[in-house]
Amino acid sequence: MTEVKINLANMIIRIQGVYDTLREYCKEYITTEKEIEDFSITVTSEEIQNERESNEYDQKSDNYIEIIMTLLKIADELPDRNKFLMHGALVAWKRAGYIFTAPSGTGKTTHVRLWEKYLGSDAEIINGDKPILEVKEDEIVAYGTPWAGKERLQKNTCVPVRGICFLRQSEINTIHKLSKKEALLLLLPQIYIMSDSQKAGKTLELFSEVLERIPIYEFRCNISEQAVKCSFDILTAEN
Repeated sequence: MTEVKINLANMIIRIQGVYDTLREYCKEYITTEKEIEDFSITVTSEEIQNERESNEYDQKSDNYIEIIMTLLKIADELPDRNKFLMHGALVAWKRAGYIFTAPSGTGKTTHVRLWEKYLGSDAEIINGDKPILEVKEDEIVAYGTPWAGKERLQKNTCVPVRGICFLRQSEINTIHKLSKKEALLLLLPQIYIMSDSQKAGKTLELFSEVLERIPIYEFRCNISEQAVKCSFDILTAEN
């Protein structure tokens, strides 16, 4: 067994697991401070094997399955703290956060990397795949997490969210603002919804707040500097 305490999304979480790779995976979030943890989770060998048998993991290792199970167990605790997990790439410009979301393989990471390439040191990738969002009274905040896609692009920090884009691949760059109904249909599949009905309901309430308070766009783009200019101009103008 292995045990690690992390500071994630302004929460102190104690994790008891099986493999030391979990400690390495979360190394930038480990804390040695003696704060009382907000909650703890445990992943056992038996749970890992049950998960393997009940889902399609192909040739994935038990270490990999443990890392995914750890994320999902943490995600189950988030709604009670006005937070939820989202599938998307989070990039910041001058400490204002923008999320690009879409089904896997669409090009989210590619686009936020282009922001870093063309916008210089004022742009930074906070998370490449699975940020945590928190709905506060005065703003929506997004946090980096260790779960950041195969490129592992992440930082243990947070930024206020100023805009969200749903990406589609296209030869021509176009962007337009979505209605709340349009945004709901496109973004809902990118939100982690747990099986517990009460927590699922809370997550939907939080997601509804995001739709009310954050501008949502559909962005059809290629992988050019012009694509960055297109998204950047609209998103930062709104900010």
